[in-house]
Amino acid sequence: MFTTLLKQVALGLALTATGASVAPAALAAPAPAPAPAVREEFPAPAGFTPGYAEVDGVKLHYLKGGAGPLVLLVHGFGQSWYEWHQLMPLLAKTHTVVAVDLPALGLSGVPKSYAGQDVAPLLYQFAKQFSPNAPFDLVAHDIGIWNTYPMAVEHQADIRRLVYMEAPIPDERLYQFPAFTPQGESLVWHFSFFAAGNQLPETLVTGHERFFIEHFIKEHATNKNVFTPALLDMYGRSYAKPQTLHGSFEYYRALNETARRNKPLSATKLTMPVLAIGGGGHGGMGKLQGEQLSEYAINVTKKVLPDCGHWLPEECSAALNPIVVNFLTAN
Repeated sequence: MFTTLLKQVALGLALTATGASVAPAALAAPAPAPAPAVREEFPAPAGFTPGYAEVDGVKLHYLKGGAGPLVLLVHGFGQSWYEWHQLMPLLAKTHTVVAVDLPALGLSGVPKSYAGQDVAPLLYQFAKQFSPNAPFDLVAHDIGIWNTYPMAVEHQADIRRLVYMEAPIPDERLYQFPAFTPQGESLVWHFSFFAAGNQLPETLVTGHERFFIEHFIKEHATNKNVFTPALLDMYGRSYAKPQTLHGSFEYYRALNETARRNKPLSATKLTMPVLAIGGGGHGGMGKLQGEQLSEYAINVTKKVLPDCGHWLPEECSAALNPIVVNFLTAN
């Protein structure tokens, strides 16, 4: 038996040396390694799991948890789905909560167009995958408003209640924003810079994403201390991805088109209950949030959160979260 084994080994070595093939049973090819899973950028709240859904060729990343009617959460610039992580578990007591990464941001794929009227249909079709036969609630912050307003106008029967915070619906008033103020840096200095061509902002920010994100967030915040180094590290890493950095600026390059295409939509008023929330401190829109939305909707509840800046879900979660929960659970 030992002699037979030696002969088999010798035969295998001889065949290998001459280039001859060896029987599959003798040298089986290793199984291909599985594709590595995409690593999540932010920790999921308890009870939430990540997933992907494809809409019109665009892969959208999301976190999902809870049970009940759907509420879709749409984040703003400089952040990701994670800005909602303190609100999500509270809403999950009564709702199926889906927090999505905007196209090109977080772990979502790149859209064909960054105009709000082209992104909104992606988000609408995405939401209907989770709520095909019932209306859903919608909560949006910052550029999340730019990319959901067309959906809210065109699919009013499918939006049960709407919460908008800390950004105007894009219209011609954008061009009245000051580039410079007596206090120095304007809160809206970035609109023109982000919209600049020839990859100007990408070139200047690349390699300095963490510094850029920290400056931008803290300059629009009242409660700066909530943005810990660990939190800013996560946002900085997310926006250091070339796709994300470029995509975030593309939303501003498309803003003129978004505002222009909003004009005919504005002739139709929003009829669902709308909650408009502005931050009353440094960086916040204050009462302007509710004043502008009152021109676009007929049933608006206005709230201003004192001592809160632009980043309401993280700066002022204790004040914001009950207001949103109560509004969405009201009869």
